[in-house]
Amino acid sequence: MKCVLCNQRKGKRPCPAKDAGICGQCCGEKRILEIDCPESCEYLKAGRDREADQEGARFVSVSDPLEQEKRLRVIENHGSVLGDLQTIIAAERRAARDLTDRDVAEALDCLLKTLHTEDRGVLYETAAENLRAEGLRRQFSRLIQSLRHPEQPDQERLTLKDAIECLEVLHDVVASHVRAGAASLSFVNFLLRQYPRSSRVGHTQPSIIIPGR
Repeated sequence: MKCVLCNQRKGKRPCPAKDAGICGQCCGEKRILEIDCPESCEYLKAGRDREADQEGARFVSVSDPLEQEKRLRVIENHGSVLGDLQTIIAAERRAARDLTDRDVAEALDCLLKTLHTEDRGVLYETAAENLRAEGLRRQFSRLIQSLRHPEQPDQERLTLKDAIECLEVLHDVVASHVRAGAASLSFVNFLLRQYPRSSRVGHTQPSIIIPGR
């Protein structure tokens, strides 16, 4: 029996979302993005694990040892912050199918400019020209502000320096996808596939997986 999606290759994989057989290529390319995969699907879990390993390898494959040390330090000390930032991206990608890695990079870049300016003692907010990027920038900014100035007095505060480092690490990862172009899995699609629909800020684990840690 042929794949119910492409109607070309054999539908060897039983797809619980389609209640029919699909081919491995359609399963790999269209899961979550075009197929409403249930969390119980074994192929979804296997695909997530494989892509997480690929992204983890990208995360540590930097030639500068100081940059590598910085990335490992941030994921160790502020992995939950990276997880919350990525949750925002995944939710936005779910709502806007045309969201791109470039939009995310622009949003992060603008927020970094704002925080670097603040670090020099000047309060000036840099907005993104792209509307999709600007929407993301505002969400990122609200999150960072809530972590730097928490409502609960006993909650640990995120310092300005640590906020900048978290954003720089995520920006560098996204930028590496942009530079790779078609040779790279889209980072926003990676996050959409990694995060279940129920994921929300404050209840996440980082999706950037560090191999061997």
